Amino acid sequence: MRDEQHTRAAARAVSRREFLASLGSTAAALSVITVVGDCGGSSSTAPPPLRTGSVKGTVTDLQGNPQGVGRIYLLTDGGLNQNIYSDADASGHWSLSAIPVGKHQVRFWGGNLADVPETFDNPVRITIVENQTVTVDFKIELGGLEGTDREIYVGDDFFQEQPYGQTDATVVVPLGTEVCWYNVGTKIHTVSGGPWGDSGDIAPIGNFMWTANVTGTFPYRCNYHTGMQATLQVVPA
Repeated sequence: MRDEQHTRAAARAVSRREFLASLGSTAAALSVITVVGDCGGSSSTAPPPLRTGSVKGTVTDLQGNPQGVGRIYLLTDGGLNQNIYSDADASGHWSLSAIPVGKHQVRFWGGNLADVPETFDNPVRITIVENQTVTVDFKIELGGLEGTDREIYVGDDFFQEQPYGQTDATVVVPLGTEVCWYNVGTKIHTVSGGPWGDSGDIAPIGNFMWTANVTGTFPYRCNYHTGMQATLQVVPA
């Protein structure tokens, strides 16, 4: 994380016309603005310092042995993955700092090397408090994954392939892929359309799964939130 930098505009006497003309370009780009008017008065504004905290933890197998595998992503409270992450080191430790105070989620992703068993939460909801550190430990299972699954997060209010996908985009999968839509948001959603028809209501932390058994391009949506629209494209294996 880069340290926050502040810039102060050099004060000089300007006419009202010059000041108004400069607003569209110069003034909007400054984090601190000082203006000296025709009457010699001045005013300045500065953004308040960002209030942050941190989160850290470990990655272990079910027997408690440290595992230097996997990547932990920071998500918004509504489930959006913004590609902010920490990799587990050789001793299984990971950490994320300078996180704005408030509600977030953290998610373990192990590719085809490891996964969090369904009996444990993943992602995990956290609340960041200023100058404090939250601890989240992930229990994982190693191996046994063939890489044929595809996970799409259903959040507030978007669909997003994990871990790198854009929101409400087209996800391309080969025939035979098991696609899992997982509700990481705080609202009830649906996955409606395509050969699967309708998922029915998916409550938070619930999921809907469909095995891609036919090729084609299939738009789908959430019945409750009209802005949530995405596409699944199934191609020959």
